[in-house]
Amino acid sequence: MQSRSLGVPSALVFAALVALWPHPTTAGAGFFDLRTLCQPLEIHDGVPQESACLKELPATIRRDGRKLTLGLAGGKTKVITDAKECEPEGPEADCISYRLVGRLGDRHYIVLVTPYECSYVMLVNRRTGAETKLGSGPFLSPNGKRFVTIDPRDDGNCGIDYRIGMFSYGDIPKLEWSYKPEGIEPYEVDTWIGDNRVRLQASDEAGKEAPTDLTRTAQGWQLRRPNGEMSLGTVGQPAPAEAPRAPSSPAAPSSSR
Repeated sequence: MQSRSLGVPSALVFAALVALWPHPTTAGAGFFDLRTLCQPLEIHDGVPQESACLKELPATIRRDGRKLTLGLAGGKTKVITDAKECEPEGPEADCISYRLVGRLGDRHYIVLVTPYECSYVMLVNRRTGAETKLGSGPFLSPNGKRFVTIDPRDDGNCGIDYRIGMFSYGDIPKLEWSYKPEGIEPYEVDTWIGDNRVRLQASDEAGKEAPTDLTRTAQGWQLRRPNGEMSLGTVGQPAPAEAPRAPSSPAAPSSSR
């Protein structure tokens, strides 16, 4: 699979999986929670590979060339089909790939979506097939009630909705809090500390890295920015979820992309 960009080449972003492999006290690796990725973990060019999921979940998923079949509840299936392979000078609309890389509990598949530019992560509900688009992998809280995710993509090129998003977790995740800086202010998730605090790694405008955190208080979620300022972010925007595509019955072929 040829890696493309999140505003820059995907491999440069997802190389964080290799570069941060993992610190002894770290639950994740910047843009993916390693515990949500299929095992044994396989990474090529900084990107988690689908082959691990094909081995771990052989009863529920199948790859047939460009077609990925995901098992749903009641024996139904959802088929997602790649477009043609990306060429170095190919137009953006001509290519897109879908690779299953993990699962979030027993409710969602985690699919890495790679168009010509602006890769992202898609959660697929394992019961209904409904899709929720995320900037990168979800980090589930210890009590399983919410997850945090980072969108590391370039806003000018990809038009992101948030840099940090906090979602309530359910069949259709809801965006309950978000933060989007005016300038360049990258973040990575380190780990949850209990159910009300997320430890982050941030960079200031000069590129200096600094540990910081997102904490749930009586006033809501508060982010400590790398410059020391506190931000209340934005509260209560709906999650970008798509309606489920019609799954097939066991005896009929699924609808596909």
